Amino acid sequence: MNRQVISSKGCIATDQIPDDSILRKLYHDETFQKFLAMVFEVNHLFPYKDPLSSINIHYASEGQELGWHFDNSAFAITLMLQKPLDGGKFEYIPNLRTIDGNLDLEFQNIEKVLDGKLEPITLDIEPGMLLLFRGRTNLHRVTPVIGKTTRILVVFAYNENPDVELSEEARLTFFGRKGY
Repeated sequence: MNRQVISSKGCIATDQIPDDSILRKLYHDETFQKFLAMVFEVNHLFPYKDPLSSINIHYASEGQELGWHFDNSAFAITLMLQKPLDGGKFEYIPNLRTIDGNLDLEFQNIEKVLDGKLEPITLDIEPGMLLLFRGRTNLHRVTPVIGKTTRILVVFAYNENPDVELSEEARLTFFGRKGY
């Protein structure tokens, strides 16, 4: 059940973000994590142990997009820094996948989305807005950017369990390197 989607964005990985960055301070702030856990209705959130994907700065120039996908992390929090002139919309289908769900039904629903037969919810996110999202269970994408203004956002990834990290193969796929 493999289908090819287009993803063409730039990314600044966690290990490229300075140790004294406000992004790292916010990501590791205990009050912020408690707030997120309360919103997501979980007991505790854990930072990704992964050296590349805890905090990412994503940027997409004209024509770039992020294809339909599920996240590896349980929770993603995005902070929009710069909105493009047009396009670059966040679209999602809520609760399309469950961790212990019916895979046949999930594949059928994903196929409907990819074939344009299931309408996504579209969000037009403004600079400064936080989006709190369960990326592992909600299929989502970013539409192609239109215009000369680059779309820039920060992604903070958390999990319900400690010590979660990507496999070396996943790091090579997403970042082109292993990270260690």
